[in-house]
Amino acid sequence: MKYPLALVNELMDVYGPNVRLRLGYNIGCVFSKTLSNSTLGDHAKTMVSSVVPAFHGHSHNRPCQLRWHPLYMDGAGLEDFEGCERFFSFSNGAAAGTRMSTAFHRHQAIEGLVCFWCDQKHLKSGE
Repeated sequence: MKYPLALVNELMDVYGPNVRLRLGYNIGCVFSKTLSNSTLGDHAKTMVSSVVPAFHGHSHNRPCQLRWHPLYMDGAGLEDFEGCERFFSFSNGAAAGTRMSTAFHRHQAIEGLVCFWCDQKHLKSGE
């Protein structure tokens, strides 16, 4: 849990005390307890709340779903907190074409994939 705690610490420093952060994490229910018991706990109570992403939330037990699922959280809107999962699934398509390529061409293909993903997200934001 040291990396998520370090990330939360950095986010709290960057955004300041007046921002309310919702962090989607597959084990957000467990991480929330860890965060509250850490040295960041008192400061994080006012700024950070964990969310179990929508798809992963369905594998948790009912009390966990009612407390941590974004459907039941005020302020989560239509966000399902699964954006990273979608990107990694999309990026799997590059594996077959880059397996035997040089490091330069692999990096070039990955950069092209990320640029395409970003362009598509930007275009869809205007719909």
